[in-house]
Amino acid sequence: MPRLRPFPAYLVSSLAILAFSAFLAFALVRLFQVEKDMRDNVDENMLWVVTQAQVASHRLDQAVSRRAMGHRGSDPELRLDILASRLTLMDDGPQRRYLASQGLESPLDAALDDLQALLATVDDNEGESRFRPATLMPHLDGLMDRLNRIANAVMMAEWESTGARLDTYRSSLLQVIGSVIGITLSGLALMLLLIHALGQRRIAQQALTAHRDQLEGEIARHTSRYKETADALASALNRERGVSEFYRSFAAMVSHQFRTPLAVIDSGLQRLLRRDRHFTAEQRSERYQRLREAVEQMTRLVESSLTAARLDGQQVEANPTRHSLVSIVDHLCRLQEEAKGVARLTTSHGSPEALAWCDRALTEQVLANLISNALKYSPADKPVCITTAREGDEAVCRVADGGPGIPGDEQARLFERFFRGSNAAGKDGIGLGLNIARHLARIQQGDLEVSATPGEGSVFTLRLPAADQEERPDASS
Repeated sequence: MPRLRPFPAYLVSSLAILAFSAFLAFALVRLFQVEKDMRDNVDENMLWVVTQAQVASHRLDQAVSRRAMGHRGSDPELRLDILASRLTLMDDGPQRRYLASQGLESPLDAALDDLQALLATVDDNEGESRFRPATLMPHLDGLMDRLNRIANAVMMAEWESTGARLDTYRSSLLQVIGSVIGITLSGLALMLLLIHALGQRRIAQQALTAHRDQLEGEIARHTSRYKETADALASALNRERGVSEFYRSFAAMVSHQFRTPLAVIDSGLQRLLRRDRHFTAEQRSERYQRLREAVEQMTRLVESSLTAARLDGQQVEANPTRHSLVSIVDHLCRLQEEAKGVARLTTSHGSPEALAWCDRALTEQVLANLISNALKYSPADKPVCITTAREGDEAVCRVADGGPGIPGDEQARLFERFFRGSNAAGKDGIGLGLNIARHLARIQQGDLEVSATPGEGSVFTLRLPAADQEERPDASS
């Protein structure tokens, strides 16, 4: 026996949605028809209009009788006007069409004729004789009789219409209830299909997650060994690259920059060897001093070259701790005065004390370079001013000289490697000091800035992260 293929899930869902939509549309249409029929029937309701006319005729009859009995409080004129307005309303377009549809147009015309006769009788008489029962009652009795007939006929028609409407409403209500039941069943079917689909999706997701975890575990096991090897190779390659850059930069600087001081030393020594007997003690002392200056220049070149090469090889690291810029500046000033015998350094320290989070050795190297440059480019009769201060979250040290200043178009390039300004002619140096100083400042999360005016001197500002007296700041910020 062949197996029956089950219906596809999407077909069952489509049928349930179609049934839901059909039941909902049918219920809405039936409710709209019932509402429209109720509104139309309210517009065609004549029972109230006829009843009001009938009541107005009886009140006119009562007012006429009371006037005849001597009651002056009765007002037959008002009752007659009300009756006339009620009959005029019945003679209006929609009301007349309704009465004509019920075969009551003739009684309505007769009632209107009786009303005209009543009005004519009232208008033809004067004074108390206007509302005499003897003259009004024949017309009023006929009018009341016709209104009674019309009211009875309208009431019967309203009862029959109301019964038919109730039957229609009952049938429509049953249809709407059936549609609601169909909507409920369709919605329930859709809900069950949705729950089933969500369950299937959850099962599929769990299976997919388990399979993914299994694959990730397999991949991790197979790649961990290769990853470790790759990391080790990358680390070794970085170290090798740093060493290579170190030696390459150092060799280039030695071959390019060390020739001049070596030539000066060699030439001076040769002269001393050849003509030492012809020199006086003063001339020999002068030659020795020049040789010492050449050796000092050589030493500075070696230190600068080594530092630059280490920076290129990323082998310079900062180990910041809390230090006082006041202590560092005072220490460097004492060393300069003892080494060169100069007394042109003046210091000024602000309050509170400038505490910096820095590497003391690197900071001393930066400030030593700035102070040495300031002394070198300032005239011998002008002081070099060094100030420290705390500015917000920064510790600041400024070195101001009285030298020739720096042209504005050269200030942007001042910290480039091997760049020397146009006013540095005749001064020893290779253009590495300021480049190294800025790199060392930035390694410590600080910076080095310059502000100069040609002819008025230059101010170099070292900015470092400030440190509080008791709290340790974040060295990486």
